[in-house]
Amino acid sequence: MSRRLAALLPVPVLAALPRAAEACAVCMSGREDDTQRAFLAGTLLLSTLPLALIGGIAWWIRRRVREEAAAAARRAQPAA
Repeated sequence: MSRRLAALLPVPVLAALPRAAEACAVCMSGREDDTQRAFLAGTLLLSTLPLALIGGIAWWIRRRVREEAAAAARRAQPAA
């Protein structure tokens, strides 16, 4: 029980000291407007990149299947 108490002790201490909780070098350093825009742009890019990659791969596979189906249909037609 004492280990749990020791593990939870920093929570009220940090809540009582809000300046110490804001000491994150990455999150709170970007107070300038340009820096915040850069963080937002990076977040948007990294959030949409996996979706774009999955969509691109699905589009490529769909296109290849259609091309193969069209080629098979051309091969199956009797020569006139």
